[in-house]
Amino acid sequence: MILTRQQSKVWYKEPWPWLLMAGPAIVVVAGFITFYLAQVNAADLVSDDYYKDGKHIDIQLHRDEEALKRHITAQVLVSPDNNAAKVLVSGDFDAAQPLNLVLMHPAKKAYDQTVKLLPAQGGVASGNKHEYSAVFKPLPDANHWYVRLEDAAGKWRVEDKWIVSQGNALNLKPMDKLLAPQAAAAGH
Repeated sequence: MILTRQQSKVWYKEPWPWLLMAGPAIVVVAGFITFYLAQVNAADLVSDDYYKDGKHIDIQLHRDEEALKRHITAQVLVSPDNNAAKVLVSGDFDAAQPLNLVLMHPAKKAYDQTVKLLPAQGGVASGNKHEYSAVFKPLPDANHWYVRLEDAAGKWRVEDKWIVSQGNALNLKPMDKLLAPQAAAAGH
């Protein structure tokens, strides 16, 4: 019986090493793609300076307390094109002071807008409501927005979450839910 010796191929001509290396190579490529997507679509949800933000919490609550004392509320009517709004403000505030409407995207700080309100002709719509208008860049699509009305001096603010699918009208009021535990604690 004569045995013939089979000549072995060079390793890179064999399919098995390539098949075994394909898995790790795919994982490395997928890692680079994931990193790229994370950088391009990064959400602005994390603050760079937690300490600074924490110091401003008391200042922010003070603004809500001030709006609550003054009974300030507002109704915002956003245009169907999401590029303008009519704002009706009531309560004890100085109508001569400039007011700002702040539109905050839930994830992208680049989409946030602060708009100076313009008083309507005559100033008072009906009763104690002062009418203002605002024109802003069209809002990008989002399920919801955070809307805030504040005086330019930073003494008070009213705000709420606007869920776009529920219509283009929303009521802004002081964040009394946050203030209720403080008021209860002060009463004891």
